[in-house]
Amino acid sequence: MKNWLFVFMGGATGATLRFLVQSLTNTYTMLWIVNIIGSFVIGCLNGLFTKKDNEALRLFLTTGMLGAFTTFSTFSEMWFHILKVNLIEGILFGIVMTASCLISAFLGYRIVRGD
Repeated sequence: MKNWLFVFMGGATGATLRFLVQSLTNTYTMLWIVNIIGSFVIGCLNGLFTKKDNEALRLFLTTGMLGAFTTFSTFSEMWFHILKVNLIEGILFGIVMTASCLISAFLGYRIVRGD
């Protein structure tokens, strides 16, 4: 029962952090910042939580905070818009954003795990 509270508090924190980033930049820049940083941090946390398990902290940070900080729905909306305007640019945007996030998560995991 208390797990939902950790997710809720983490979600509020992550959404507030994303709002702060967006208020300092534009939506396009915010997408890059929050998705790449969020992917890196979740990679780090996944590496950390395989070493020691703290369910409440994991739920607060990963599902809650980083789930709300990163933004797949806004990415999808912008990707669709770019695809409508310029197909090639849209395809490149989607590939580069997705690859950047995967690489960031992988690097975060490898840094923490030291594998």
